[in-house]
Amino acid sequence: MAVFTLTRRSDGLEYRFDPVPGDDARFRRADRPDLCVHKESGLGWVMRDPDTGALVGRTWEVPVAAQGNLPPAGMWVTAKGDKSYIYDLVYDDE
Repeated sequence: MAVFTLTRRSDGLEYRFDPVPGDDARFRRADRPDLCVHKESGLGWVMRDPDTGALVGRTWEVPVAAQGNLPPAGMWVTAKGDKSYIYDLVYDDE
């Protein structure tokens, strides 16, 4: 079972994501279950604002065509309003 964290580079804040049972293309944030990383056709693995549907996070370095069945490890960028952050996605078994 794949579990990963997104760790913010600027201050080390970590968010844990767990797989959603019965949905191979969705991972839910442990402390905020309405916020998910999921796979979308044409965009690959992304995160959307649960209230507005706006795109708020995605992998930065891995092209959609190279993304597999799990969210890509490495650098992710999030943005909401006038703030943006860089995170590192790391699987618990790494």
